[in-house]
Amino acid sequence: MRAALTFYPTWRLLALLMLGAALIALASLTPVLWAAVVLYHAYVGWLVVREARALPGGRDIGVEREVPRPFSLGQLETVRLRLRSPQSAGLEAEVADHAPLELSPRPRLLAGRFDPEGGLEVTYQTRPPHRGAFQFGAVDVRVTRPGALLGRQVRLDVAQEVAVFPDVLAIRRYQLTLRRGARMYAGQRRARPPGASTAFASLREYVPGDDVRRISWKATARRDRPVTAEYEAERGQQVIVALECGRLMTAPAGHLVKLDHAVNAALLLAWVAQSQGDRVGLLTFSDRVLDYVAPKRGGRQVSFLSQVLYDVDAEYTEPDFGAAFSYLGRRAGRRSLVVVLTDVLDPESSRELVGHALRLGRRHLVLVVAMADPDLLAARDRPVDRTSGAYEWAAAEELLAARRESFERLQRGGALALDVPADRLSPAVVERYLELKERGLL
Repeated sequence: MRAALTFYPTWRLLALLMLGAALIALASLTPVLWAAVVLYHAYVGWLVVREARALPGGRDIGVEREVPRPFSLGQLETVRLRLRSPQSAGLEAEVADHAPLELSPRPRLLAGRFDPEGGLEVTYQTRPPHRGAFQFGAVDVRVTRPGALLGRQVRLDVAQEVAVFPDVLAIRRYQLTLRRGARMYAGQRRARPPGASTAFASLREYVPGDDVRRISWKATARRDRPVTAEYEAERGQQVIVALECGRLMTAPAGHLVKLDHAVNAALLLAWVAQSQGDRVGLLTFSDRVLDYVAPKRGGRQVSFLSQVLYDVDAEYTEPDFGAAFSYLGRRAGRRSLVVVLTDVLDPESSRELVGHALRLGRRHLVLVVAMADPDLLAARDRPVDRTSGAYEWAAAEELLAARRESFERLQRGGALALDVPADRLSPAVVERYLELKERGLL
């Protein structure tokens, strides 16, 4: 770790130097003051040298940067800097990390004070805007004593490369809810779907609205309060995520582009599906098939899918749904839930998607998921209080009406469709998947 250092004056030293300049001006009028000028500047110089020698040098300060491993796409992430310098005990400090500007680090300047043992810890937050590798640079540290004339700035070379992966924090949050025995989504319950193979899952307290046929009378008698039995749907089914990487997926939607929202949703769905005992696979495509991962079961499959999704990029081409769905039909031997993450505009431009999705739906259960732009929804829902606002509302409503017509065509043909704001994509997709499991449609 190399260190570059420099000194900088405080306002007190500048005030002393200005006073010295005034003495020099007076001495030019009264030569007898030159001796006082020399003594004054010698004393100030001695103070500066003494303080400079007392301040810690580059070798006296150590720094450690703690970053999330990996960073989660689109999520607020905390970066922690730990400084150690026994010579700096009690000193005031300002710390600036040379973090990539694309990560939007806030705040940029961090203030603190070394504790009596010479330790200091500061944190700041980042929000990764896209997947990929990012390079952190040096850390600048300024140290000074209260009331000092001089401070020292040290640059510590702690270059570090980090990787931004699809949103793994969503998986951790989901795991936490499962450990606590809670539901990730309000109102979500395991239900016994008619005609589906089910297995006993757990017991819980009766909630008004539960089917009285699901009350466990033995458990109710033991606990002296109503208890409901829960069942879960058959495990070991197959889910394939078909991720479009075409032109429309390059459009921004909130903090991320639509493809990155879809990547986050694909990873979370993959983890939830494998936790349900299902096999999960992935197909990425644009004007051609880009990659295909055959459905498998287990945590290793999710880790592998995370690596594949890390490298996915959108292309400025029109997607070929026919080639992608035909390829999928040949490779997927058994009936599967095919979740198509894409975007839908008007019926004319989405005609190919609708036609090929309906053909694929003859053998598989197809769920077409499209992302609505949050800004477009906001323009439609915003109160109209001026003439320009009326035009914005009309344009937004026209675009959304065209989307609704495309979805109606899908649903009339027997395919499933989900239109959801981009920032709600991940939970909405998981919720729909769990609903299909509960209803026994897979």
